[in-house]
Amino acid sequence: ICGSSRFWTKTHCLGICQRSERIEFSRVFSDSLSAMSVEKRVDPDDGEAYTFEELSAFYKGKYKKSEIKAYWEDTCKPVKGKKGAKAKAKGKAKAEPKAKAKAEPKAKAKAKAKAKAEAKAESAPKALGKPATAGQSRSAKPVNVLALTKISKDDLGLLPQPAKPRFKTALVEIYIRDQPYGGADKSSNGHRYDSIPFANGMISAGMSCQLINYVHQEHDTFFEVVKAFDALIVRCN
Repeated sequence: ICGSSRFWTKTHCLGICQRSERIEFSRVFSDSLSAMSVEKRVDPDDGEAYTFEELSAFYKGKYKKSEIKAYWEDTCKPVKGKKGAKAKAKGKAKAEPKAKAKAEPKAKAKAKAKAKAEAKAESAPKALGKPATAGQSRSAKPVNVLALTKISKDDLGLLPQPAKPRFKTALVEIYIRDQPYGGADKSSNGHRYDSIPFANGMISAGMSCQLINYVHQEHDTFFEVVKAFDALIVRCN
């Protein structure tokens, strides 16, 4: 164009050339957009094919136009032949129930774990209370042992028995008739030195643990009474 007239200045020629370049760029860009509007590419997010307009309409407001265009060109793969494309909104609408279906088992599992934790908290022993003081006995219940002779003076240090024990147990101490306090293994109140710690361990686990004595003269009565217990711990030398 610049060579068509000797009267045109260099500035005029440069302006015309620049306008021609802009027109050419606009045409190429327009052709590119037109091709994108017809072309369908697969969105890897859901595996469906969409035109650029459909893709842009869905992601509008979520991403910049330049980001959507780059996603279309670099990530979305062209499809061969004609394939019926579904609207993006319809594809996402189908994905929502699927996501909801995935979320439901998680919610159920969470609720189940919460219920399990609550049940465990309920079954855990409550505040154990204060240990018995000198002269105080805590071995008369929950199983009725009044038919047995109580040899020990008290249950000093024994925790209160649970109101609703998981299991009813007893710690059996053997009374030796010809030994002071019932045997060399006994303290001054008639219990073995380790009996109270044993019983408190059972009580802390939610079980009752009564301290009773086996007396030879009460053999038959003893075995009749202990039938009501779930378990017995026998402590003797």
